[in-house]
Amino acid sequence: MTRDASRISSPPGKSASGRVLALNGRSVANRSVVTPFLDRAKAKDGILSAPSFLYSEDRPGAIFGFFHIEPLTARSAPEERQAGLHRHPDFDQLLILTSGRCLFEHDGKKSEVEAPCCVYTPANVVHQFFYQLDATGVVISVSSDFVAGLSSAEQSAITTMLRLGTQRIINFRAEETTTAAQGLIDLTLDKFASRHPHRCDIVRYLFGGLLLELGAALEMPSHWDVRTVNAINLFRQFRDLIQETIGAIGFSDDPRPPSHTVESFASRLSTTAYALNVACQSVCGCSARDLIHTAILEQATRLLLYTTRPVKEISYLLGYSHASHFTRFFKQRRAGTTPEAFRSNAPRDKWVELPPNR
Repeated sequence: MTRDASRISSPPGKSASGRVLALNGRSVANRSVVTPFLDRAKAKDGILSAPSFLYSEDRPGAIFGFFHIEPLTARSAPEERQAGLHRHPDFDQLLILTSGRCLFEHDGKKSEVEAPCCVYTPANVVHQFFYQLDATGVVISVSSDFVAGLSSAEQSAITTMLRLGTQRIINFRAEETTTAAQGLIDLTLDKFASRHPHRCDIVRYLFGGLLLELGAALEMPSHWDVRTVNAINLFRQFRDLIQETIGAIGFSDDPRPPSHTVESFASRLSTTAYALNVACQSVCGCSARDLIHTAILEQATRLLLYTTRPVKEISYLLGYSHASHFTRFFKQRRAGTTPEAFRSNAPRDKWVELPPNR
């Protein structure tokens, strides 16, 4: 299931139509889809990380208004059914599996799913997928601002996208969910490949409809209540800020980031810690502090798995004044496993190399 790490081995590909591969404010005709298969590499300046691009080698520094959809049938060769370790700093991905099975890995944690289902991969998560040869479905890549452009009185579609961050897998238990999702996917693929003058808006609202179907399939938490537009927007800004700050630690040459307290995030968002906690409880049922700690743990996991930085340096980058404080934090959330033990038990053939983000 692995390939040599020294090259990008997937051949250039196109969308099903062969015309347009992305909606990001302009037409991007006939651009290559490059899927890296990487397993091991030598350290360079202490940084080993997963590739942060997928759709073109000349990926820009940031992506805005981005949407892409590709059917799994576009990858017909067996080797094209394996998406090796990589990450996306600027956009999230949804795998909608309509038939077959799929093995995947998120930040070192392996799982297997069976259709019909949806697997959500947030930005910055290091991941890889292995699809069964007869598996069918689509992979949707979308930036947060593309979703934010959806207008709704209840903001239900946006709330679903935000809640997917805490519930990564959705199993379609009702047949009507599968049927409705398949119909929306087929229509989205058709309009995505068209030259309709309002193609971007049509695709945006079709995707919003798909999110509403996914939202109906999500397990409703016991805390569920009426959300306000302001709370949803604040939570989205908070999530994006966490990804931009904590999610970039160790994969860039930036200096040590500011402190990761609820108060510091609230200040940067021009709000109060109380309002931020209310927004987090409303959308996902946990506190702002819990979300920050989850993001720190996830980033620590990536740095331990995909870099050669010393644990002491990782603890400093993550905001800890002493490595012992970081070790205690990590052990409490990793069943008593120390950062050193977690790293030493990780298979070395998973490590991959990429220069820091530019």
